[in-house]
Amino acid sequence: MPLARTYDAARGKVITTVHDDYRDRVARWSDIQEYLPFLHETARSYDKVRVLELGTRSGNSTMAFLAAAGIVDGHVTSVDLEQVTNPGNSMVLWKDCPYWTFIQGDDMNEAVQALLPPEVDVLFIDTSHEYGHTLQELHAYMPRVAPGGVALFHDTRNFGTWSEPGDTIPPVQRALDDYCSPEGLFWENLPGKYGLGVIRK
Repeated sequence: MPLARTYDAARGKVITTVHDDYRDRVARWSDIQEYLPFLHETARSYDKVRVLELGTRSGNSTMAFLAAAGIVDGHVTSVDLEQVTNPGNSMVLWKDCPYWTFIQGDDMNEAVQALLPPEVDVLFIDTSHEYGHTLQELHAYMPRVAPGGVALFHDTRNFGTWSEPGDTIPPVQRALDDYCSPEGLFWENLPGKYGLGVIRK
C-alpha cells in the first residue's frame, strides 16, 4: 500500500510503502530482528495468507507480515493491549492499510476473540511470555490454525522478567512442551539469541 511521502520523525526518514518500512526494520536492531525475514517468507508462502498476530508492540513483526500480505493479497489481524495506532507509534502510518485490522484488547477476552478470524494460515504469539498465559493462548488459538498452517512463538530461549524463581526452562518453551506433548504435536526451536518456536500443523 503506497503512502504519500510520509516523514517518520521517530526514525528520521521518509517511509512510502509497507516494503520500505519492512526493509527499514530488518536493518535496525530489535529483539526480533533476526527472525523478521523468516516471518516474512513464511507468510509470503501462502496465497491470500491469513495472519493472526497476538502482540504487536512497536510493529516490527507486523510489518514483516504486512509486507508479505501485500504481495500475496492476504490480510493481517493484530491484537495488542496497547493502542499501537496512536500518534507517537510508528504503526500510526498504517492505521488505514486495507489489509490490516488492528484490535486493541486482551487476546484471552471472549469479546476480543469473537472479533478474530476463525481460521488462519499463520498464528504469531508474542505477548506476555508468562507460562500460564501462553498455555491458555495455545489452547484457545491453535484450533484456529488451518491444516497446513503454522504457529510461531517468540522468545522461546529467553527467561526474561516473566520467569518464575527456579525456572530451568524458559516459560514460553515450557508452555509449548506441555501443550504439544498431549496433542501429539512437535515444535521446533529455531536458533538465535531469543528463540522462535514453530509448530507446523
